[in-house]
Amino acid sequence: MSRILIDLSILRHPYCGLGQIAINYGRLYGQQASQLLGGHDVTLLVPPNAVGQYGDTVRYLPMHDIYRFMPQLMPHYDVWHSIHQFSPFRPFSSSTRRLLTIHDLNFMYEKPPAKSRKYLQRLQHECNRATEICFISHFAQSEATRLLELSGKPQHVIYNGVEDMTRGEQLRPSFSDERPFFLCMGVVKEKKNLHTLLPLMHLMDEYCLIIAGNDTDAYAERLRNEARQTNNIHILGPVSDSERRWLYAHCHALLFPSLCEGFGLPVIEAMQWGKPVVCSRSTSLPEIGSTHAFYFDSFQPDAMQQTVLHALANDTPAHAEAARQYAATFAYDNHMRQYATLIAALANSH
Repeated sequence: MSRILIDLSILRHPYCGLGQIAINYGRLYGQQASQLLGGHDVTLLVPPNAVGQYGDTVRYLPMHDIYRFMPQLMPHYDVWHSIHQFSPFRPFSSSTRRLLTIHDLNFMYEKPPAKSRKYLQRLQHECNRATEICFISHFAQSEATRLLELSGKPQHVIYNGVEDMTRGEQLRPSFSDERPFFLCMGVVKEKKNLHTLLPLMHLMDEYCLIIAGNDTDAYAERLRNEARQTNNIHILGPVSDSERRWLYAHCHALLFPSLCEGFGLPVIEAMQWGKPVVCSRSTSLPEIGSTHAFYFDSFQPDAMQQTVLHALANDTPAHAEAARQYAATFAYDNHMRQYATLIAALANSH
């Protein structure tokens, strides 16, 4: 029996995309550890407040700063899956076989040159410590291959699992606008390019725009100030799972003009409901949206309006059903089976 650690330390940020992925990993390992990795001992590295949260079929290792600064005190594991690339925790023993998941190299476009070089050096170090490397998209793999030395290590592309947002309770968030609405879901940062939606909404005042997601960045305050010039843009901040379901269920389309994505979870979440998705052609989005999304070819308001109107005009039952079937291919069961196969192979080769 091999000892396997799944690093879910990103649970300390539950409202970001990675935090949501970690929550689903915890749930699924708690429910299916024996089916996924039967015969092996599975431990979840989690914040102290998450110990025991996913049942008693897995073990728990509470994360502690001492493991960051004195990793030799960390218990030994045969296999270690780092579910994101910049975890502050890593195995101390060189005999531990480490599977590293790389989500994106967006920092190369978001950060100043000196800081981006520092991040790239850190990621190179993580790759040097890895036994095998996974990527969440072919785009992420191509970026890593271009910018990092991967030393011929085994590489895999496993698309993110996407939780089925069509199941569960729905709760309308608190906003008073009764007009039909477009939705933009995700952290409110400049890379999301949300400011391009504000002049668009001046042209489409029969609709309103709901922006939902973590809004602690200074960019969110800039958007709020600009949105005061209109009455059809509402920035809600973080929303609960039940509120997210309601927003997807009732929106007329997802607008996602982001310029920097390693994957783009909201694209698939909206397609689960058969909703039209209009996104940029940047980074991973054409790969993930495939032929089921509509694409902004310009961020000029008139051109964006025509693209949105085209998406709405083509929102047919056939298009919606094709989008739902496509979204189903990203189910977490499929995602977890692919990872379990890799982890089990590393465990069995130890």
